[in-house]
Amino acid sequence: MDKETKKSIVIYAIMIVAGLLLGWLLFGGNGNDEAYDHQENEHGDHTHEQDLDSQNNADTEYTCSMHPQVRQDDPGDCPICGMDLIPVSDGDDHQEDDAFLFQMRETHSTWANVQTQRVEARQAGASVRLTGKVAVDERKTQTITADFPGRIERLYADFTGKKVSRGDILATIYSPELMQTQQELIQAAANKETQPRLYESARQRLRLFGLTPDQIGHIVTQGEASPTMDIHAGRQGVLLSRDVSEGDYTETGQRLFTIAELDQVWVELDAYERHLALIHPGNTANVTLPSLEGESFEGEVEFVDPTFDLNTRSARVRLTLTNENNRLRPGMLANAIISTEESHQVIVPATAILWTGKTSVVYVKQQENEGFTFEFREIDRGPRINDEYIVLSGLDEGEEIAVNGVFAIDAAAQLRGRYSMMVSPPEQDLPEPFQSNLENLFNTYFDLKNALADDDPDLAPEQGENLMELLEETGQHALEGEHHIFWMEQYEAIEESLSDFLAADDMEGMRRHFEPLSETFIETARTLGAIGQTYYVAFCPMYDDDRGAYWLSEFEEIKNPYFGSMMLRCGEVRETLRAGVVQDPEQEMQEMEGHVH
Repeated sequence: MDKETKKSIVIYAIMIVAGLLLGWLLFGGNGNDEAYDHQENEHGDHTHEQDLDSQNNADTEYTCSMHPQVRQDDPGDCPICGMDLIPVSDGDDHQEDDAFLFQMRETHSTWANVQTQRVEARQAGASVRLTGKVAVDERKTQTITADFPGRIERLYADFTGKKVSRGDILATIYSPELMQTQQELIQAAANKETQPRLYESARQRLRLFGLTPDQIGHIVTQGEASPTMDIHAGRQGVLLSRDVSEGDYTETGQRLFTIAELDQVWVELDAYERHLALIHPGNTANVTLPSLEGESFEGEVEFVDPTFDLNTRSARVRLTLTNENNRLRPGMLANAIISTEESHQVIVPATAILWTGKTSVVYVKQQENEGFTFEFREIDRGPRINDEYIVLSGLDEGEEIAVNGVFAIDAAAQLRGRYSMMVSPPEQDLPEPFQSNLENLFNTYFDLKNALADDDPDLAPEQGENLMELLEETGQHALEGEHHIFWMEQYEAIEESLSDFLAADDMEGMRRHFEPLSETFIETARTLGAIGQTYYVAFCPMYDDDRGAYWLSEFEEIKNPYFGSMMLRCGEVRETLRAGVVQDPEQEMQEMEGHVH
C-alpha cells in the first residue's frame, strides 16, 4: 500500500469519527433536551410553558373545604366526609401575609443548629447565693447620753468589748448644775405646802436629769445635795463604744456609751437587682461563715430593704440568728443560700429568650413540613432561676419553642421583613374606659356567634340586644385622636348590621346579617387590636353558594355560625390577630379584598 492510499484511509477515518461525534452532539445525549430544543425552535416558548404548567400541577396540593387539615398530592375524595378535594391556594397558610411567622428550611435550621423543646410547668423554686456580714441587732442596743453638762469624774467602763450587767456603774459625772438643781429642790421641799408648784418644778428638772423617783426622794429626805452622780447601764451586754475618757467635759445630749446584747445577731446580705424579685420575708436561709468551717445556721428572711444602694447596685437583706456562746461576732463575713418558695410555674431555658431591654421574645414552633415554621412571641419574663426563667404570661405548657439557634432564627426573620427582636409589632394604646367597653363588645359578639353556631334561635337575638345596649353605652364619640373618625364609621356599620339582625324573622335571616356585622368587627380588631386575648379570623368557603363568608372567633377551633350543626366544622382559620397588636394599614387580606356582599 502506497503512501497516498494510506493517507486517504486516515482522512476517511477522521471524517467518519468526526461525523459520528457531530451526530452524537446533535441527536444524542438527553432525549428530553433534544425534544425540548426542537419544539422550542418550532413553536417558540409555548412548549416550555406547558412543561412549567405540568410541573406546577405536579406540585399542587389538594385539601377539603370542610376539613382543611386534609392534605394530599393528588385530587380525589376527602377521607373524612367524601367531598371532592380542591387545590390549595398559595395563600392558604397565610405565612407570607403574617409578619409573626417565619419559615426556616430544614437545611438552614440544621446549619444554624436549631433545637426545640416543649415548655414545662412544674413546681419551681430558686436558690439564691448571697454574701454579707454579721451585724449587731439594732433592736438590742442602748446608747447612753449625758442628761446634763458636767465632767467625767470617774470612768468604770474603761474599754470596749467589756461585759456589763444591768445596773452596773459605767461612770461618775461631776456637775455643778446638777448640784444647784438639788439645792433648789431641798429649798422648795421646805416650802412645798405654800409653794407646791415650785416644788413640783424642781422635782421635774431632776427627773429630766435622769434621776429616779427613789433618788429624788432620798435627796429630799437627807436634805443634802451631791455634786456627782453615777451613770448606770440600762441593760446587760457588751460595751460596743466608749466615747468619753476620764476628765472629759460633756454637754447635754452627748453620747457616752453604747451597749449591745449579742445573744441574737443580724446577718446583713447584699442582694443584687436580679435577685430582688425572688427574695421575700419568710424565705428560709442557710448561713455559713468562713471562720466556722463545717458549721451552718438556719435563719429566716425578716427584712428586705425598700431602698437601693446606687454605689453597690444592691439592697440589704436581713436575717436574725441566735448567737449561742457569742460565737457569731459582728463584722464576720457570712455566706447564705436563700431558698424561695416553690410554686407551679412555666419554666423555659435562658437560651430560649431574646431580651431587648423592654421586651422578651421567644420563637414558638408552629408546624414542621419541609423545615420549621416559628411564631414570633413576646412574653412577660419573670425572675431567673439558675439557667432558666419563669414565664409569667405569653406561653402555655406543652408549646414547643426554640432553645438553641434563636439568634439565627431572629436574624433570618429580620432579613425577611418579619417581626424580630429589633422590629417589634406596633401596639395600640387605647384609653380607658373605651378599651374596657370595646372588650365587652367583642365578648358579646362572640356570645352571639356561638349562639348561631349552636342553632339557638332564642339566645341569638338576646345576645344581639345585649350587643346593641353595649354599643349605645360605649357611644359613637368615645374614641378621640387619630381613630376618632374610624370608630364613628364602625359604630354606624355595627348599628346598621345589628338593627337588620334583630329585625330578622328566622336563623337564616340572622345569619345573613351576621356576615356584615362580622366583617365590621374584623376590621375593628385589625385596626384597634385584639383586646385581652388572641382573636382568629375564620372563613367558610361554602356559604352563599360557595361565595364564602368570614367571622371572628375567640378560639382557633372551627365552630361555623353560618351553618351551625349542619356543617359545624366547615371552614379554616385565615388570620391570627394577637392581643394589643394592630395590623399594618397597608397589609390587607387578599380574601377580603375580593369579597362581595
